[in-house]
Amino acid sequence: MSRILVTGANGFLGAHIVKEALDSGYIVRGTVRSSEKAEELKKVFPSDKFETTIVPDLIESDYTEALKGVTAVIHSASPFIVTINDPKKDLLDPAIEGTLSVLRATQAAGIKRVVVTSSLGAVPSKPELIFADVTYGPDDWLPITYEQASSGRLPGNIAYIASKKFAELAAWDFVKEHPELKLTTINPTMIYGPVIHPISSLKSLNTSNATIYSLINGSKELPDAIPSFCDVVSTAKIHVKALESESVVGKRVLFSKGTATIYQILNVIAKARPELSDRFPSIPEADPMEGKTISRFDSTLAMDTLGVKGLGLEETVLQTVDSLLELEKKLGTN
Repeated sequence: MSRILVTGANGFLGAHIVKEALDSGYIVRGTVRSSEKAEELKKVFPSDKFETTIVPDLIESDYTEALKGVTAVIHSASPFIVTINDPKKDLLDPAIEGTLSVLRATQAAGIKRVVVTSSLGAVPSKPELIFADVTYGPDDWLPITYEQASSGRLPGNIAYIASKKFAELAAWDFVKEHPELKLTTINPTMIYGPVIHPISSLKSLNTSNATIYSLINGSKELPDAIPSFCDVVSTAKIHVKALESESVVGKRVLFSKGTATIYQILNVIAKARPELSDRFPSIPEADPMEGKTISRFDSTLAMDTLGVKGLGLEETVLQTVDSLLELEKKLGTN
């Protein structure tokens, strides 16, 4: 039975990757930042096939012990960033060095197979980004330069997706120097779905689920969100299936199930959960995004090669809502 390492195992996506890997028969070792987080995660995964290893810092930590006995790595962790005062120092370089740190250790340990979580945000290559009338594919890259991203003149969300681009580029450049490594990157869009990782407050929700929660927590404002979606369980499956497929070695696996505007998401909730209506923002008569062109993404490798079709919008949204309401009962609204 193969043992794999999953970095960021106590994150929203990372925990689902752990679950899918355990369900697929792997022994899973997950990285966490502290012994406290390790104990919390062991309560989620009490299986004797699940292990934890403490990696306090993605960039500075020694992975020697973490990688002992491991045959493959799924790197889903991102550097822990509290505030961004200097995009280069606080965002770009930590993202790049965090990825390279894992890859260097993986290569030094003689491990050949590695899957890295990137982002669909690293893909749109047109100036209009996700509002271009095109189907983006694996050969497309965000046109923002490192100099632009580090200048401090870009909005925070654009600087963030630029950091995902440069971290992914660093991974591909590393593999050019070490061709014995078999790399696949997974590039999902906005990921929604049930929360299974330990959190102490709804304020700790991942960005995408926090967007849906803002529709049902009484805040009464329509949030902004990238009008594209995928579900977390399918995204986790793609990571695990990629380990087992030679067909995606050296490939970028894009994953978007389709378009989802905030208006469409809110209407799904309103139709299926009318008892929540007093929490909703005002629903516009028409979708503010109506008439706008929204880019498409070629998810052939995920859906056809790896066989993961993904859940539809209604199922994805309602699974998320039900999970958030359960968390609200458990944790309260603070």
